[in-house]
Amino acid sequence: MVRLAGSDGLRHTPSGLPTLRLRVTHSSQQQEGGRSRVVEIETEVVAFGDTAQRLARLPTGEQIRLFGFLDRKGVKYPTLELHVTDFVA
Repeated sequence: MVRLAGSDGLRHTPSGLPTLRLRVTHSSQQQEGGRSRVVEIETEVVAFGDTAQRLARLPTGEQIRLFGFLDRKGVKYPTLELHVTDFVA
């Protein structure tokens, strides 16, 4: 589960496809090397089409579960990015 931290607002690609970049946060306790540690991150995710439109209607702070796939951010940017294909609020 992640929490919506904000977005740059719903936009459209040159071909008219809705797109949304979101910032999400995650906090949990994980086991590593036999010890418990706190994991806290903030990262960006991207959604397109109907998924982007539905996500854009959610309020900041909403807790959601995201589904999708990892891809690089772009040809010139090898950084990983989660492409959201569905979610559960």
